[in-house]
Amino acid sequence: MIITIDGPVASGKSSVAKKIASVLNIYYLNTGLLYRAVAYLLAQRNAADGLDLSKISIEEQDLDFVESIEYAYSDGKTQILFDGQDITANLILASVDRAASVVSSNKNVRAALLGLQRKIAVEHDLIADGRDCGSVIFPNADFKFFLTASLDARASRVLSDVARKVDASIDIELIKKQIEERDKRDMEREVAPLVVPTGAIIIDSTELDFDGVIQKFLDVVKK
Repeated sequence: MIITIDGPVASGKSSVAKKIASVLNIYYLNTGLLYRAVAYLLAQRNAADGLDLSKISIEEQDLDFVESIEYAYSDGKTQILFDGQDITANLILASVDRAASVVSSNKNVRAALLGLQRKIAVEHDLIADGRDCGSVIFPNADFKFFLTASLDARASRVLSDVARKVDASIDIELIKKQIEERDKRDMEREVAPLVVPTGAIIIDSTELDFDGVIQKFLDVVKK
């Protein structure tokens, strides 16, 4: 069984997916974390040259390291390993957000990760979240969802998300602007743009508490 959750940044995809994975006792695949891993590792490689990832061309030969990336999910915990080393903590920082958005729009990066993601689905019943899970990665998923929320709600979640380590002194209007810019990039990119997948059920979490959102998902899946 494959369940996908697509949606914009800070709509709650990861939190919802992890909870549903726990309730249904299935594997959780956070596709965005894989793109963050590629962004982080590319940035590390180019740090000495001071290169901006948005200013460089990422070709197939630049991604030979992807085969050394491992994704693991066990006991509710997601890990990204590179050459056997856990790099997960480095991937959830707010500073990685823009780099991940740039990298995820690159066709070579998406091609390099596609095989890994689909291989995981062959090995496990899973729920996957991201921005093109139901439209590109798993177009034949058993259940497709599109989770969204208002701009104000998403900005508040970013500000209160401890894992993102956002400076609490940052003006929420700045966060809203950054989210709008991210949405625009994700929807207008040529490769795998953010869209509502064909056949997906749209869930707006703006006025729902977490348990309410989870129940809406489970009502569909368990039915």
